[in-house]
Amino acid sequence: MEYGVVFDAGSSHTSMFIYKWNGEKFNQTGLVVQDGPKCNIAGGAISAYVNNASGAGASLKECLDFATRQIPAEKLSQTPVYLGATAGMRLLEKENKSASDAVMESVRKMLSQYHFQFAQPQSQSRILTGTQEGAYSWITSNYLSGTFHVHPPSDAVVPDLIVSSVGALDLGGASAQISFIPNNTQELPEEFVFNMNLYGEKYSLYTYSFLCFGINEAATRLQAVLLQDQNFTRTVRNPCAPRGSVVNVSHADIFTSPCVTGPDSVFAFGHKIHPPSDNMQDTEYSFVGESNASACDALVKSSLFNFSSPCNFSHCSFNGIFQPPVFGDYYAFSSFFYLMEFLNLTSSNLISYSHFTNASSKLCSMDWDQVQHMKSDVTNNLVWYCFQSVYINILLVEGYQFDPSTSWNSIHFVETVSGIDVGWTLGFMIKESSEASVMIPEEPMNTVLFVLLVILFVAFIIIAFLFAVKGRRHYRIQRHYSPISSYGSV
Repeated sequence: MEYGVVFDAGSSHTSMFIYKWNGEKFNQTGLVVQDGPKCNIAGGAISAYVNNASGAGASLKECLDFATRQIPAEKLSQTPVYLGATAGMRLLEKENKSASDAVMESVRKMLSQYHFQFAQPQSQSRILTGTQEGAYSWITSNYLSGTFHVHPPSDAVVPDLIVSSVGALDLGGASAQISFIPNNTQELPEEFVFNMNLYGEKYSLYTYSFLCFGINEAATRLQAVLLQDQNFTRTVRNPCAPRGSVVNVSHADIFTSPCVTGPDSVFAFGHKIHPPSDNMQDTEYSFVGESNASACDALVKSSLFNFSSPCNFSHCSFNGIFQPPVFGDYYAFSSFFYLMEFLNLTSSNLISYSHFTNASSKLCSMDWDQVQHMKSDVTNNLVWYCFQSVYINILLVEGYQFDPSTSWNSIHFVETVSGIDVGWTLGFMIKESSEASVMIPEEPMNTVLFVLLVILFVAFIIIAFLFAVKGRRHYRIQRHYSPISSYGSV
C-alpha cells in the first residue's frame, strides 16, 4: 500500500485526511480510499493566525502526530504530505500578502519537521484556486459514484444515482463552488473550463467558485447591510434571526472582512457598504432577532445577490457569471448537508423541495427558546440557521437555477458516500496519484500464476542440474577411453 496525507485548511477550520492505495494503478490513476476517520484540528482556520503566524504551523502538530502513528513506520519517508488552503487564505492573500506568506511558511516549516515526503514545499503546501477546489470536489463525487468505471471503495452508492456524470455543490465558510459537465460542452467559454485526464478518459468540466459567497462571509455581509440600512445604530433589527435572540458583534469583526469592504466585496446594486470612520473600531452592535422569514428572504435577495446584472453569455447564474443550465445528478455537501441535518431531513439524501421549504418556514417562525430546545446539543451558529436556510434556498433555486419541481430532485445532500467524506481532498489525492510513479506493474501477477512460475523455475533448475551432471560424467568417460586414432601405430 502507498499512503498520502492531505490537510484541508478551510476558512473556518482545518481537517486532515489519510489516504491509501495499492501501488498498482488503473489507467495511470490510483484507486484511492480513505484510511480511518479525519482528524479535526482544534481552534480556527490557519488564516485566523494573521497576527501570530507561528501558531498556524503549531496548530497542525496534533494531527501530524496522529498520522505518524496511523501510517506504518517503514512507509513514512515515502508518504507525501500536502496542505491545500482554500477561500480563507485566498482572501488573506489578496488583502495582506505578507501575512499570508508568513502563515504559509509557518505551515511548511512544521510539515518539514516530520518524516513524511515533503520534497517540494511550495507545491505540496499551497493556496488552491477556486477552480481547483471545485474540480477536485467533482473528482471525488464522480469517483465515489462510479462514474469513472472503476470499482469504488464500496458497493454502497447513492440509490437511483445517474452515474453518467455527477455534479458537485460545495458551500464552505468563505466560498461556494459549482462544478458539473453540461449537456453541451461546446458552449463553454475557455475561462470556465477545467480539462483533465482521469482513468484513461478526458473530461471538460464547467466549474466556478464564488468568493465571499460562503455561508460565514454571507452572514457577515448581511450584518453590514443591516447596519448601513439602519444608520449604524447600536441596536440592529435582524429579520433572519430568532425572535428574542441577541448577538453582540464588534465593528471590527464586520468591517475588517475583505468580503465587506475589500476588492472582493460583493453586494447587490444599491448596497455598496460605506462604513463610518475608523474611530468606531471598538463599537459593539447588538443584533436583535425578529423571526420574519418574508423580510429575511427579501433582504437576502436584494442585498447579497445581483440577479439584474447584464449577462454577456448565452446563460448566466447571478452577478453576470456564466453558467450553463444544470444537468445530471449532484452531490451537495459541506454546509448544504449540515443545514439539512439540522432540519432533521437527512434520513434520506434525496430531500423534496416542499419538505425543505416547510422545515425552513417552521424554523424561521420560532422564537429563540424554541430554537434552542429544537437542537439542545447544537451551540455553534445556532442563531444563524434560519438565515442559512433562506440563503441556501435562494442560492440553489434562483442562483444556480435548480427548478423546484424538476431539477431540484437531482440534488443529493450528503456528507459521506461509502463511508468516505465528500470534499476536495480525495479528488486532490486521486489527481496527485496520477502524477506519481507506478510502484508495481499495471497488471499485478496473481497468486496462482506466481506459484506456477516458481514451480517451473525450480523444475528448470533441477533439469539443468541433471543435464550438467550427465554432461560431466560423459566428459570423464571420453577422457578415460580415448579414440584408437590417438594411439601410435602397432
